[in-house]
Amino acid sequence: MISFNILVVSDKYDFTTDYVCLELQQRKAAYLRINRDEFRNYKVTLDLSMMNLNIEINNKVYITDAYLLKSIYYRAPIYLRENYTEAVSKEEQLYNTQWMSFIRNLVIFEDAIWVNNPIATFKAENKLLQLKLAHNLGLLCPKTIITNTTSIGNLINDSYIIKSLDTALLKIGDNEAFVYSNIIAKNDFLNAELSLAPIVLQEYIYPKVDLRVTVIGNIAYSVEILKNGHGVDDDWRLSKDDVTFVPLELPNFILQKCIALVKVLNLSFGAIDLIMSNDEYYFIEINPTGEWAWLVETAGLNIPIGICDFLLGRNI
Repeated sequence: MISFNILVVSDKYDFTTDYVCLELQQRKAAYLRINRDEFRNYKVTLDLSMMNLNIEINNKVYITDAYLLKSIYYRAPIYLRENYTEAVSKEEQLYNTQWMSFIRNLVIFEDAIWVNNPIATFKAENKLLQLKLAHNLGLLCPKTIITNTTSIGNLINDSYIIKSLDTALLKIGDNEAFVYSNIIAKNDFLNAELSLAPIVLQEYIYPKVDLRVTVIGNIAYSVEILKNGHGVDDDWRLSKDDVTFVPLELPNFILQKCIALVKVLNLSFGAIDLIMSNDEYYFIEINPTGEWAWLVETAGLNIPIGICDFLLGRNI
C-alpha cells in the first residue's frame, strides 16, 4: 500500500494540472492524481467511520485518512451543464452525477487545505456576489444591471457591455458555441428581445487595458493584456492569438484587495479580471477555477510553484 497526503482531482488531458504534478514530483511530495474521466477504472472505498480513503489503480492501492491527507487540489468542474441532453446516455448521466457528488463529498476532509473547496467555488461563481464583495472591499466596479427587459429607465451612455450571467456553452448543430462579452450600442440594446433569459448590462469603460491577476494564498501574479502595445477595445479572448501577456507590478493596495477578495470568498485560488482606465482599476469578475497555464508559457509566471507551496502548507 502507498500512502499519500496530497490528492489531485482533475481530468486525464488537463495539462494545467500537469504543471502542478511535475512540480510536486520534483519536490518528492507524496501525492496521488485521480482523473474524473477515468473513475470507472479505479476501485474506490471511503470508510466514513474510520475516515479512510483507499483507491486501487492498476493493482496498486493508495491510502490516506483524515490525519494523513493535508491538501486537495481540485481541478474538475463543480457542476456539469450537459448531464441531461439526449446525446448523453443514461449510463453516462449516472456516471457523471454520482462521481461528481463523490468529489463534492470529499469536503468531509475539513482539515485539508483545499485549492479550491467545491462548496466555496459554487458560491463564488455567482457574479453578483463577486461584485458586491469587491465593492465592499473598496474596489471600483462598473455600474451593473441584471435584466431581461429593455425597460430599465434612462440609459445615458452610447455603448454598454453585454454578457451572460453564467458561463454560456451552447450546442448549435454539431458545433459548440461560447458566449463572449460584447459591446452593444444603446439603440441596439433598446431594440433587443431579452425576455428569454436575464443578461448582464454594464457600463462600457473606455479606454481600457485588461489585466489578469492570479491569486494563490498570499501571492498574486499580474499581467496586462496588449494588442500591438495597446489595450483591446472588446473582449480580448476574441483576439487571443494576437495579444501578448506582459508581467505587471500593480499598486500594492490593489493587489491586497485582490488577495482579500479571494479570502472573503473562502477560496485559496482565484483568477481575477481587472481593467485599468485613466489610472483607475476596476474589478470585472473572478473565476475560482480559472485557467493559468498559458501565463506560464507566455509570461513566464511561476504559478505552479505558488500552488505547490500552498498545497504544502506555505504561503497561507
